[in-house]
Amino acid sequence: VSTQSTGKSNTNMNFATLTFILTCLCTLSLATLGVDMSQAQCASATLSDWQCIVKSGYTFAIIEAWDGGYGQNPNIASCVANAWAAGMNHVDVYVFICPNCGGNNPASSAISGLISSLSSQGVNYGMMWFDIEQCSGCWNDAASNVAFIQDGVNAAVNAGVHIGMYSSEYEWSQTVGGSTAFNSYPLWYAHYDNNPSFSDSGAYQFGGWSRPAIKQYYDQGPCGVSVDVDYYP
Repeated sequence: VSTQSTGKSNTNMNFATLTFILTCLCTLSLATLGVDMSQAQCASATLSDWQCIVKSGYTFAIIEAWDGGYGQNPNIASCVANAWAAGMNHVDVYVFICPNCGGNNPASSAISGLISSLSSQGVNYGMMWFDIEQCSGCWNDAASNVAFIQDGVNAAVNAGVHIGMYSSEYEWSQTVGGSTAFNSYPLWYAHYDNNPSFSDSGAYQFGGWSRPAIKQYYDQGPCGVSVDVDYYP
């Protein structure tokens, strides 16, 4: 009886272990990985670079379309076109606007002008993500920063563009304090733990969000190309 009991226990344990392993493998296989590129990074990325990234298993891209005082990315059309041509399944853009950066204020004018330019160039993108992070002398007090961002968000939404927010717990608190004004939009958060999962709940519970959409989890990607890497479940 003892032997039979032990055998049954081992069988159950082995089955439970196998189930756990298979569950983990299925979770990893269902996860979607992507890359994001700044304005400077995409300027040097070639079509072959993009093709290598896609062959390495990365299937979505988010490319910077506006970089503060530098304004619109002059290479945005070719960068987005190369990402699509390489076989990306989804391509989004992101914008970094700041109230004290030249040509950025009012935010509605900068965003409206950008959307018009993207349209005239035939840039095919899914969403526009607003990059909320600090830079020296770029921002004001939290309340006016919220109003500035809201002005830009309203311009995008009124133009029919789907938007989201990119930030981290630290950058958000430094820029807009404890504001929850934007938690109805998807969150793309940064936490460089090199772990493509949402297991780090403490890293995204800010701004009124309880569940993120995308995680930027590391600042090194494949193929020797300068990118950050991202996770989408």
